[in-house]
This record gives sequence, structure tokens and C-alpha cells, in this order.
Amino acid sequence: LEEPPVARLEEPAGEAAARLGAAGARWAVVLNGGGELHGWVSADALRSAGEGETVGDLARRMDAWVPVGAPLKQAFSEMLQHDAGWVAVLDGARFLGVLTPAKLHEALRRSVDADAQGVGREEVDFDSVADA
Repeated sequence: LEEPPVARLEEPAGEAAARLGAAGARWAVVLNGGGELHGWVSADALRSAGEGETVGDLARRMDAWVPVGAPLKQAFSEMLQHDAGWVAVLDGARFLGVLTPAKLHEALRRSVDADAQGVGREEVDFDSVADA
């Protein structure tokens, strides 16, 4: 899994905008104090925030997510269904990271390579987001 930039719900929007700008990030995952997924926020929204606005005021709902251990097919389906560039992976409500198309492709390639080498399915575990 990849670890994208993270912003906290109660964080002032200006602080989050500066941090994302310094990192060259266009968006961040929004978490609450317990590390649970709340949504996402764009760097543009943070930069144009009004005085006193927090990340939570600007956060958008995250529709594309899967539980840890979900089949890669499910993750790919979520990407397509929500026209998303990535899918959040959760352990219960706790955010673990994101699965991107590049990581999904990498996992599928390893699976195809294993098939081509005659490695039995029982010897390879590439079919869940836990291994992606």
C-alpha cells in the first residue's frame, strides 16, 4: 500500500495547505484523531479556505474504499465504480493506506508471472489488498 499525505479533521486549513504545498501534493486523506478515515481534501480547497476554517470543514466523503483482505477484483471494481484514482484500504475504520492502479497492476503482474512459471495457486497469495 502507498501512504499518501494525511490531514487531520481539526487541523487549520492554512497549515494543511502549507504542508501539502511543501510536499507538492494535490490532495490528502483526512483522518480523525483516532486514525479513522473521514474523507479527503484537495490542496486547492485548502488554499482557498476562509479564515478559521479547518480541514474538516472542507473534507469530502471517501466513497472508494475496501476492507483489508478484500480481493483485488473488489478494489479494482471500486476504482471503476467511483471513477477514482485510488482506493483507501481500511482495517475496520482505521486507515491503512491506498491502493493505486500502479500497485494493483504490480500485484496482477506478479500473479501472471507466477502462473507462467508454473507456480501453483496454493503457493501464491496475490489476491488480496493485504499483499498489494
